[in-house]
Amino acid sequence: MAASGAILEGLRGYRGFPGGFKAYRKAFPTVELSWWHRVGDLRTISRLRALAPEGFRFSVMGHKHLAFRPTGEERRTLRRFLRRFRRFGDKAGAVRLMVPEVEPEAFARWLDLLSGVLEEVGPVPLAFQAPRPLHPLIRARGHALVNEGGGPFLYLVDPEEVPEGEGYLYRSHPSQEGPSALHS
Repeated sequence: MAASGAILEGLRGYRGFPGGFKAYRKAFPTVELSWWHRVGDLRTISRLRALAPEGFRFSVMGHKHLAFRPTGEERRTLRRFLRRFRRFGDKAGAVRLMVPEVEPEAFARWLDLLSGVLEEVGPVPLAFQAPRPLHPLIRARGHALVNEGGGPFLYLVDPEEVPEGEGYLYRSHPSQEGPSALHS
């Protein structure tokens, strides 16, 4: 989790950042990696983790292969995804899951599946970007909602305003000026 009472600010990806990750890690304390198309490979995770300074946090956004239906294949995909994320160890931030339109009853069963997977792989801070009808189910399970307070932590993506709290803030467009005053 972010440092107590702090919001760590970074970018949604470091590709295209002048100087690559070696320069990025000096400018920001966190990054959101896209695992939308595929889960990060072990060598890349190990390399990034080794290059990141103490206190740096990696968050991930994904994963298009999740159907948010409680099936055996879904369990395997989710378990692999979360186990791979946990390879960041003490540099793991949070996972942002983008949920499509799903029937609330089916999603409630999927959340049951998720609970079982989390018991197996260990705790992972999750933030859901989901349609409004699913918000009560997500809140009831104690998970965070993207761009909304009142959860276990804040996970903000391109927010118009930055609320007080602890968590992560990711912006889409890199600024040539470097980090903002939020974390300097």
